[in-house]
Amino acid sequence: MAMAAFGVVSTIVTARIYGVRIIGQFALVSAPVGALWVLSTAKEQAALIKEITGLPPRHPRVTQLFAAVFTFSTGLTVTMSALAAFGVWLVFRGPLHVRDLVTPTFVSLAGYAIVTNTAWNFDAIFSAFVAGRQLFWVRLHETLSFLAIAIAIGLGWHSVWGLVIATIGGSLTALVHRLVIVRSFVRPRLTFREYRVGLESLPGLLRFGLKITPGSIAQGVSGQAGVWAIRAVGGSVALVGAYSRAQTIPERLQQVNLRIVEVLYPTLVGRRSKGDHEGFDRALTDTIRYALFGLLLIAAVFGGTAHEILDVFGPGFNRATHVLMLLIVYPALNSITIAQSQALLAVDRPGLTSIVSLARMTLTIIATVLLTPAIGIMGPAIALVGGLVFDVIWKTLVLHPYLSQPLRVIWPRRQRFALVGGYAGGFAAAYAVAAALPSLAGLLAGLVVGTLAYLAALFVCGGINHRDRARLTELRDTIRARRAARRASPEPIG
Repeated sequence: MAMAAFGVVSTIVTARIYGVRIIGQFALVSAPVGALWVLSTAKEQAALIKEITGLPPRHPRVTQLFAAVFTFSTGLTVTMSALAAFGVWLVFRGPLHVRDLVTPTFVSLAGYAIVTNTAWNFDAIFSAFVAGRQLFWVRLHETLSFLAIAIAIGLGWHSVWGLVIATIGGSLTALVHRLVIVRSFVRPRLTFREYRVGLESLPGLLRFGLKITPGSIAQGVSGQAGVWAIRAVGGSVALVGAYSRAQTIPERLQQVNLRIVEVLYPTLVGRRSKGDHEGFDRALTDTIRYALFGLLLIAAVFGGTAHEILDVFGPGFNRATHVLMLLIVYPALNSITIAQSQALLAVDRPGLTSIVSLARMTLTIIATVLLTPAIGIMGPAIALVGGLVFDVIWKTLVLHPYLSQPLRVIWPRRQRFALVGGYAGGFAAAYAVAAALPSLAGLLAGLVVGTLAYLAALFVCGGINHRDRARLTELRDTIRARRAARRASPEPIG
């Protein structure tokens, strides 16, 4: 949640400093990098996490497998970066007519291949050991570094290069941070013989990962299609910028889902391997419930005040008000399908995740192509949400046999409808208050009133169960115990 909050702040600040046109340019520059992110992986990190979950830190096997996976990942990413650069040179100079963006895109691709991909490999180690504290500080470091660099450059140089440099610079400083703390989990030295042992295990890891890869590629293509479609049908760079910023806010909230996955997946693998089927069910369903609690609250109040929020970004951004109203629901829905995907991986059904994602991609692209020329920037937004709903329904049906109890027992319908009621109440309250008051005052009042309305509706409709109350009690007792321990500890001697 901290990453999501700082991400939203970063989105607003950079939009105010750089303006809608440069934000649109950065969206075009970032699109090939987003495509590279999904094209340059065989999901070897997911296979690595599955293999080393349960091993002690600094175990020789951890270092061997990490070295082999890192070698493969780096080689694949560099190769795909070169191919992506060639594609950029053709497309940017031809159909999109943005020749001036070729060089910053090349630099962004190189930064991803050298810096970001390296950092991503280290994050797989932290995820396998459920090192949530370390991941928190690394990610906070990266987010704040990007913001500081973007502000410093943007105040003196009004160019897309400021955002490109800030993105790579933030990742680079956080990579140094990762190199320091990863030593607690991976041995820094590796003999050539040990390295060969790791390479011998690599084909087995890739066989698992390659079953997931098509689905990952499909999801990446679905997410990037909107920016390309708007520009392809003649939309201006400013219109691309408005759509991109409306899409960026939900993307920042996606950090919540990505961070949850880093600890959910190894947890599900551990529960499954121990035969704890009820624990598996609880981990899966309660993860989805808690993610929805927070993300639907944000969707309700941000959706109701979407026009006022985009006004804060600066002139021109509120052209995407209805896009934001719709896409802000995307992270909440995506929290369901992401958790479901981790469950399918944990029960050794990786290929099924790809089948569902490919079908979703097909539906999303067809809808994008048909709707964008007809209704403009709302077309890609409707296509994205529609494809996601299709994904959730399919995976829900597929996962049903793997649960030890029916879903209606683990998560009663009343509690599910309570979330819908909370969202509706929060949205309506935020929208009404924001419309009745001047811009900034309406925004602040709408956020507060919408939050209160959401929580009230959630409690009244019965959205809280006995497990939630027990965890709240446990949290309260833990806080009290820590406070008591601090009061009882002697003062340090000067």
